Amino acid sequence: GKPLIVVLTLLLSHVALCQAFDYPSFNKSIKTIDELLFSSWFLKDSAVGDLNGDNYPDLVVVAEWKDTIEELRPDKTFNLGSPRILLIFFKNSKTGNLDLVLQQNTFIIRYGEGGMDPEAYRKVSIKNNVLDIFYELLRGHAEYKFRYQQGDFYLIGATTGGESGGQIDYWDINFLTKKAKHDWGDISDEKLKSKWVNVPVQNLKKLKDLTMQFAWEVMPYVFI
Repeated sequence: GKPLIVVLTLLLSHVALCQAFDYPSFNKSIKTIDELLFSSWFLKDSAVGDLNGDNYPDLVVVAEWKDTIEELRPDKTFNLGSPRILLIFFKNSKTGNLDLVLQQNTFIIRYGEGGMDPEAYRKVSIKNNVLDIFYELLRGHAEYKFRYQQGDFYLIGATTGGESGGQIDYWDINFLTKKAKHDWGDISDEKLKSKWVNVPVQNLKKLKDLTMQFAWEVMPYVFI
């Protein structure tokens, strides 16, 4: 009787610890980044640049929770790390404020994911009105390019791949042209084999709809 109760108590306490994280709502309009984060969140990363083509500097923020928890992730696994939130602000030319246009709670890779120690997250950047999110993985990388068009952020390109077991395998996918370049070969090859393939995608995916890294199988065995 007693051992079973102990086991059940331990299981229930684990479930309580692993419940879905309650992501907060951030200020919808701020003057500076200092107004954004409250005590339990800190600034992991940020980038400034024009995202919507109005020649005003917009702001991208990666906020990280201060504590380590077992977070229930969209793929139903638990990750021991800290929740991270991606926030995108547009500069308002009339008020001078930064207005929140997107809060994405799950897509940014966590400490403990991607097989890297200390971690896979590298940076966000803005170039030519495109938001770039870069992850460095164990013997590889993943990079995502998002553009603001038709009132939302869409994934227009991605690269993924690396080296494993002496073999190199890279994909550079353009979702606008629906073409992908595949490079592969042995690590000792002077020149990798290369070919272009068609990407079987009808519609561009929105940043807000991407649940997490490597959850989308774009083509057989090609995950981004």
